Amino acid sequence: MNTLKINKKILFFFFLILFSNNTLAADNLKKLNFSIPFPNLAILNSKEKSFILEFPKNTMKNGYVINFWATWCVPCKKEMPDLSLLNLKLQKYNIEVLTISIDKKNIRDQLSFLFNNGASDLNHFFDKDMKIFKALKLRGIPTTVLVNKQGLVVSKHEGILKWGEAKVVDKVIKLLN
Repeated sequence: MNTLKINKKILFFFFLILFSNNTLAADNLKKLNFSIPFPNLAILNSKEKSFILEFPKNTMKNGYVINFWATWCVPCKKEMPDLSLLNLKLQKYNIEVLTISIDKKNIRDQLSFLFNNGASDLNHFFDKDMKIFKALKLRGIPTTVLVNKQGLVVSKHEGILKWGEAKVVDKVIKLLN
């Protein structure tokens, strides 16, 4: 094998490791310079009924952590148990973790996937047309947004994060208060 091919493979693996690596630092959660309203667009709930997440109209929480994911996304699968752990840790602060799938698969299959991957205790929504994803101008998955009680997106995080870690939990609480 020539040197150029070897260098290309090394470079490819370097980028693969770099972009699939877990983010451990809470410093990656930052407040947006300008908060934006969470879009009031219809998606499906876990019962396959049309639903609009209208903040703060039909919500009673102090904030929401909303994770966008899909079954084919390996980092998303890895992140699910951490999101459930985060949800447990945030209950006493009246903050809830929700998921929104952008997957085209059957909703029952997606719910089975979530159950098998440690996220059955979260509230799940399904946006097969990616309406909310596009309205928020998100670029990839997993992406997580923090929505305050006024319905404003105050933070966006692209990529995987160890959501259950104490520093991350503290940063979420700080950003949503």
